[in-house]
Amino acid sequence: MPAAAIPATEAARLSELRSYEVLDQACDISFDNIASLAAQLTGCPAAVVNLIDADRQVSMAAHGLPVGELPRGLSFCSHAILTPDQMMVVPDARADERFADNPLVSGPPNVTFYAGVPLVNPQGAALGALCVVDTAPRDISESQRAVLRQLAQTVMTTLELRRAMNRIRTLSLTDTLTGLANRAALLDGLDRAIAVQRRAGTPFALVYLDLDGFKKVNDLEGHAAGDAVLRGVAQVLSARQREGDLAARPGGDEFALLLAGATPELSLALATELAAAIAGSPAARARGVTASVGVVSFVTPPSDLDHALAAADELMYEAKLAGKNRVAHREHAVTTVAPVPSSG
Repeated sequence: MPAAAIPATEAARLSELRSYEVLDQACDISFDNIASLAAQLTGCPAAVVNLIDADRQVSMAAHGLPVGELPRGLSFCSHAILTPDQMMVVPDARADERFADNPLVSGPPNVTFYAGVPLVNPQGAALGALCVVDTAPRDISESQRAVLRQLAQTVMTTLELRRAMNRIRTLSLTDTLTGLANRAALLDGLDRAIAVQRRAGTPFALVYLDLDGFKKVNDLEGHAAGDAVLRGVAQVLSARQREGDLAARPGGDEFALLLAGATPELSLALATELAAAIAGSPAARARGVTASVGVVSFVTPPSDLDHALAAADELMYEAKLAGKNRVAHREHAVTTVAPVPSSG
């Protein structure tokens, strides 16, 4: 059974596919409805909306077949995307050398007829296909083919809308100057970290810092120089952001780093390294800018977002009052008070 060829533009195609952020996500009811319509309007027992990833076929929605994954080498749709401007129709897969010994043909679900319309985005990338299948050899009429093409366009329109909404959401949660998360994104991340800790006990830490001597930079050298310092600090935070962490600029010359799953020892070590790296960064070092850092290791959950932010902010000011360019650290734990058992 020959596997489909890999398109010459595969790297760009995969980049486009992943920009939609739909792989491994819950199915959208609109795609389920499209699959159902495709089956009904062509008289086929099954229809699927498939995406072709690097080594697998991922079903976004299905009617008459289970939603799931297949190795790319077994996928009919991986052949369909090779001709983005054409519908691929296989009247009888048992007589087609590409599919005759495919286990999907020789065994369940016994695919015999296949018709797939490539899902092509505005950039010309074939992401997958909308397909209908039957267990008996057959064909579909020109009007039914036209319907499939229209439904495939509807799939792409829905995907484009989803991508646009994701981009808008990303922009709304991004600080435009530094590219870091903004205050809204920090609050969202902190809220999720608290929820995870309450559910699973996973520790986290909040590093909150304020730049020392930054106002003097703006006053003496202007905002362009100040912006250069802020971008340099952002680069330092980004370079030390581990998977699952969140680096943010809540506003002004304040920055934060939300450390996921970090022990108190690791949190303090990372914050100390961060402060030294900021002081040593080119734009900050040239202007004598340092950072006062407050670190709270949440061994137990804070009562709410305001409590978490206030605790980190308090420590940051302690570091400033102690002489600046310092790190103040504290573990947060809830003290419980229980009544003394009665001796009687």
